[in-house]
Amino acid sequence: MRNFFAKIRKLLKPSRRWQVMNAAFQWKTTCLSFIFTAAMLAWVLPAYAASPQAPATTIAPSQEDAYDAEVFFRREKEARVPIIMYHLVTENSRYVGKYGIRPSQLEEDLKYLKENGYNTVVMQDLINFVENGKRLPKNPIVLTFDDGNSSDYKYLFPLLKEYDMKAVISIIGSATDKYTPQQEKNPTAKFPNLTWPQVKEMHDSGLVEVQSHGYDVHGSAGSGKLKRESAETYHGRLAADLTKLQDLCEEHLGEKPSTFCYPLGIISKGSHAVLEELGFVASLSCQEGINIIRFEEKESLLKLNRNNRPSGRSIEEVLKDILRKAS
Repeated sequence: MRNFFAKIRKLLKPSRRWQVMNAAFQWKTTCLSFIFTAAMLAWVLPAYAASPQAPATTIAPSQEDAYDAEVFFRREKEARVPIIMYHLVTENSRYVGKYGIRPSQLEEDLKYLKENGYNTVVMQDLINFVENGKRLPKNPIVLTFDDGNSSDYKYLFPLLKEYDMKAVISIIGSATDKYTPQQEKNPTAKFPNLTWPQVKEMHDSGLVEVQSHGYDVHGSAGSGKLKRESAETYHGRLAADLTKLQDLCEEHLGEKPSTFCYPLGIISKGSHAVLEELGFVASLSCQEGINIIRFEEKESLLKLNRNNRPSGRSIEEVLKDILRKAS
């Protein structure tokens, strides 16, 4: 017992007390440093794993979607998206004008968009934004090409590969069916519209999204209700036509279009009911203006505005006009 009290008195000496307190302080500091380091690692590592520098295999698709949604919810829930409408790309001066531009002009467009921070997206990107909160890139823009002209394969497709950009091509099913067997018989001949092998090649590249321009409703009032046509007859006619191209796309491409591009912008009462019935999620009109795409607002994908790109103006002028009217 005497020895015990002697040790206590020794510990209570001023010099000894300082040594004990100093050791305790050092131990406490070490523990706090360890806890702080562990907390930082727990916070930093998941963010690093989800960053672009990390290998894609570090995140499962579902986790990646969750990360995108998480970031999205801390940001905006709507996006302003201009859509540019092209038709024919040609070297023939006869067709250069309101609906036709030269390949050199198309290349100038892509250069301008690239150099000025625009990012080309396709319709599925807009759908993913609305339905899942999937992030869109900064300054998104959609480039649409109507009818499925063979010039899309000859001029557009090589430029998309060169500039690593994307476009949407809305094909006419009957024209694609018509020229596919003709090209097989005479591969060196020139045809006005795309063939199924060309459509598939572009689709498989990931640079071209194929959408529907109808099978055979392209023409005066073709996608609209005719004067003496009953609502039921119109519904059945349009549904049968669009279904035919949907089935052909599934056969040749492995998937059905998600978007219907109204030929000549002709829309009738009852048109949307047919699209909804067939599973279309979006539609494209010929009305000009900017588009406000909103998260969880499916209606913002319908009758989207598109802005014609004529030969007489630059893409810069077209975009400035769109933004000026939207302000």
